This record gives sequence, C-alpha cells and structure tokens, in this order.
Amino acid sequence: MTSRRPALTIRAHLALVYGITFAVAATVLSVGVYLLTSTLSAPAQPPAATTSPSGTPSSAAHQAVADQGALPGLALAAGIALVAGLAVASVLGWVVAGRMLAPIKRITAIARDTASRNLHARVALAGPRDEIKELADTFDGMLARLERTFQSQRRFAANASHELLTPLTTGRAILEVAAATPAKCDVPVLIEQLLTVNRQSEQLVDTLLELARAEHGVVRATRTDLATVVEMALAQTRSEATERELAIEVVSAPAVVDGDPGLLDRLVVNLLRNAVRHNRPGGHVRLRLGSDEAGPVLTVSNTGPEVPADRLHELFEPFVRATPRTRGGHGLGMAIIRAVAEAHRGAVTVEPNPGGGLTVAVRLPALDDAQCRRNLGSA
Repeated sequence: MTSRRPALTIRAHLALVYGITFAVAATVLSVGVYLLTSTLSAPAQPPAATTSPSGTPSSAAHQAVADQGALPGLALAAGIALVAGLAVASVLGWVVAGRMLAPIKRITAIARDTASRNLHARVALAGPRDEIKELADTFDGMLARLERTFQSQRRFAANASHELLTPLTTGRAILEVAAATPAKCDVPVLIEQLLTVNRQSEQLVDTLLELARAEHGVVRATRTDLATVVEMALAQTRSEATERELAIEVVSAPAVVDGDPGLLDRLVVNLLRNAVRHNRPGGHVRLRLGSDEAGPVLTVSNTGPEVPADRLHELFEPFVRATPRTRGGHGLGMAIIRAVAEAHRGAVTVEPNPGGGLTVAVRLPALDDAQCRRNLGSA
C-alpha cells in the first residue's frame, strides 16, 4: 500500500511560487545580459594580427582578447547572484505569505472555538476593506446569527418543557387529591377536570405541530383567494369576539396568492385570535385585505394594552407574550404567523397603536411573480 505524499500548505505554495517567479525572471534577465554583452564585445570582423614597432600585439587586439576572456567570469557572477537572490526571494516569500495568511489562521482558530459551542467569539479583523476583511466580517455575521438562533432554540426548549409540564403536573395533582380522599371523590367532576387538562395538552401539541409545519415550508402551492380564507377565519373567531363585546370591522377585496390554504388559514386565524384575546372589553378589531403593486396586504389592528416599541421583536419568539397569559393562548400565535409568512416568501411587520394595541401587517408576493411560484413549488 503506497503512502500518500503530504500536501504542501498554502504558505509553502505561495513561497514556492514567489521563488520560481524570481528564478525565471532573474534567469531571463541574466541570459539576456550575457547575450547582449557577448554580442557587443564581439567585433564584426576579427582584428588583423598587427604588432607594434616594439614587436608586441597592438592595443585593439589586446582589448578584444580581454573582453572575450571576461565573459566566463560574468556568467559565473550572474549564476552566484541568481542562487543568492533565489534564496532571499524564497525566505521573503515565506515571511510575506505568513503575514498574508495570518487572518485566515485567525478565522480557522475562531471556527475551531465555535465548534466547541463558544458562539461568543468573533474574528473582529481590523485593517483595510479587502477580500480577507470581507470574509472575516461575513464569518462574524454568520456567528452572530448562529448565536441568536441557538439562544432562541434554548429558550424555546425551556419554555416548551414548562408549558408541557404544567398540564401534566395539574393532572397529577388532581389524581393525588382523589387518591388521598377516595370517599369524597366525585368521579364525574374528576373526569371532567382530567379531560380539560388533556385538552389543554392536545391544544399545545397541535399548536407546536402547526409551528413545525409552517417552518418546514410550503410543500405544494395552490391558487388561493385570501378573501375566502378571511371569511372562514372570521367564522371561527366571531363568537369569542361577541363574548368579549368586541366590534369587528372588515374591509376585504379579492386577493389571490399561490400558497398552502391550510397554512394561510392558520395565519389569518392566529391574527384574529391575537387581536381578540389581547384586547379590552368593548374594544374593536379592524381587518383590511387589499393589494398594492408588491402583492396582497393583510392588516389587522386592535385596541388593547400598550406594548413598548423595544419589545415588539420579542412577540415573534415562541411562548413570549406581550401581556399576561390569556385564556387558550400559549404564546405561539405570532411565531406561527411569521413562519407562515416566511414560508410564502412574505414578511410581517408590527407597529404599536397610539393609546394601546397593535397593527400587524402581512405582505405576500404578487401572483404574477413567476420566480416566487417556482420557489414555492420547490420548497
């Protein structure tokens, strides 16, 4: 079995390239100088063998012979200079390549540190805005996004565990009380209490499955009229709004999109339920559906408690509530809304209303966006 030769590092490659480039350039220069010198020193016609009156060769003949004898020495000196220059060029190439690759080594060290879950490390490379600086900044941006994602996932896991544990603890407490005093246990009441706890658990699990489905994306897009989806969502939430004495104002126009009807239904239902549940008695909910040059726009506005502007981004975190817990809510509504909108290549914006409440706007791509339809079909 043959052993593989170790590959040269990039630094060694650069140093080798510098050395070879210098050697080729110096060789070409030396050969050119040698040829030029030999051509200039050689006479067009050999000088006649003349002698001086004293019987010694003439000065012209003596100079020609001297010039011809100096050429081998010139070639030797050029060869020695070439070898010395090659050594100096290789050393300088090694040093320069090391300095040039130092930021790359730093990025590699940060990447190894990140692999051990230290997402706080950053390259923070200083210097001119060149290709390596751009690479380092891009890497830092990726690390920042990863850190936010991991923090969000940790919060989600902790909050989900708490939400799932609450009904289980409640059911266990009910059973323990019934076991401690069996003679006083009212079986129909016990069954009803346990069924209520079980329904709460089922609702939470169903909501988590809806969030997972929305984050997975659109599997198959079909042409859907949002006006029809709005009517169906109003039918599901109108009774709760009537119970809380809320007035619902609807201004709707046909708005056709390519999307998943089930996910779009969950988006509109969650929008309306949030507007109803996070409201004050006797308040109102305004729903407007229309289109602009960019595509359909669904806006839901409500009255309710004031939400600080610096907390609006928290509303999209799972299990985060802007107001105290409301009945039937798990704090997943806004997370599902954003996931469904992003699955349809749309966007969600939230703005606080003067005097309290929120205005949530969902923008979806226009129907004639062919690229969007291809993306939806391949999601």
